[in-house]
Amino acid sequence: MDRFTVGAATIHRVEEMTAPMPLAMFGADLVAQNAGWLHPRWANADGTWDMVVQSWIVVVDGRVVVIDPCVGNGRSLPHFPLFDQLDTPFIERFGATGIRPEQVDFVFCTHLHSDHCGWNTTLRDGRFVPTFPNARYLLAQRELDRWNPDLTGYRHVPENAGIFAASVEPVIAAGLVDVIGENHRICPSLETQPAYGHTLGHSVVHLDSAGEQAWFTGDVFHHPIELIHPEIDAGTCDDFAQTLIT
Repeated sequence: MDRFTVGAATIHRVEEMTAPMPLAMFGADLVAQNAGWLHPRWANADGTWDMVVQSWIVVVDGRVVVIDPCVGNGRSLPHFPLFDQLDTPFIERFGATGIRPEQVDFVFCTHLHSDHCGWNTTLRDGRFVPTFPNARYLLAQRELDRWNPDLTGYRHVPENAGIFAASVEPVIAAGLVDVIGENHRICPSLETQPAYGHTLGHSVVHLDSAGEQAWFTGDVFHHPIELIHPEIDAGTCDDFAQTLIT
């Protein structure tokens, strides 16, 4: 399902990496209680599940929109070894869709964790530069306030340290950023919607095209077991109580 349609929209899934994660992070007892439906699609025999890091390219209304541009190569993330100094063929996979980075009109990050904003930029000649040079990068004000270390709303998270400097500041410096509020209309068929909790400014994207709908949910949940048991707290949220409301 790397390419599919929703209404008049064409959607491409571009995978950066897949990593096995322990199912026990959701609670060993709950995993055991749900084993009947978890296996084999949502759980592996060795007690892991496959965490997929991926981006979405949505082509609709004559626009090309990238949602959640993954981790990126060459990021220094010593407190998150899984993502530290990646070297993946993501850009080649992106190009295999038939779309070039120069053709992208908008980039939207549901939030500014390392695995949702990394390819905002590309490491070139020792510095990070915008990957999508002709795009407008749509960044939510609440999320910028949360992650800009120069602002009072910043909260340090070691696993995300350095990401603002590598993946956000270069696109701001290039003059490519539009700061947006809630319910921002990207184009007639795409709208951002607030979904706070995982981070303080987390959003989702709603696609409504030719009578069909889809949502790009970011990290509102990571695995289907969280839809059955929303009380699961894997310890990754800024405000878990707000996540439950979302």
